[in-house]
Amino acid sequence: MHYLLLGTDTTLKDAQLSRIKGEAFRDPDAMSLDLEILDGHKLSAEKLKIALVSLPALALQRIVHIQRADRLSKENLALVEDFLKAGHENAVLVLEAESWDARVTAKKNILSLVNAVGSAPAEGANVFDMMDIVAVGNASGVLKALKELMDNDEQPEKLLGGIVWAWSNRIKGRVSRESYKKGLLVLQEADNHLKRSRFPERGYALEVALVKLSALTTS
Repeated sequence: MHYLLLGTDTTLKDAQLSRIKGEAFRDPDAMSLDLEILDGHKLSAEKLKIALVSLPALALQRIVHIQRADRLSKENLALVEDFLKAGHENAVLVLEAESWDARVTAKKNILSLVNAVGSAPAEGANVFDMMDIVAVGNASGVLKALKELMDNDEQPEKLLGGIVWAWSNRIKGRVSRESYKKGLLVLQEADNHLKRSRFPERGYALEVALVKLSALTTS
């Protein structure tokens, strides 16, 4: 299994990394021999190729940890995608990034091939960053993102408009037709709740909708 660690919550990402390392490295010495850390920014394709095909020294699998994976070049994204599709078993790939633009075809494909763990977006993020968290099915992360946006005085109606657009244009095609249609009903329900103020706080309508949408992306 391969991983994409998203967001700015270093505690969450460090915990995931520790778990991955613990599962892969039964021998403590393997940590120094079979863990390779790369920086996605200006990483050469040749260096990435070597990292992905190298055999482990002590462990059953190496861990190739690419930090700032959102900065990978088009060529390197293609290499990562090919590696994931080929099903190589010599390495566990761990991609780490603050954000992941699923509008980029290669990134969208990679997202479908890894186990994504997302958290709240960076400060100043927008509703579309929030929907990237929905796309990986992280309900708790998306609620944190919504709170940040609401704390910045984003109006629920405006946020709902962005959510509807993202569901129809960025997430459609990544979920089944049935899940997509259910999502549209969820959004229609949220719109009705906002118009009729059916919750003590109007933002609750968005919380309920986002949790349901997150569940649909993993169903």
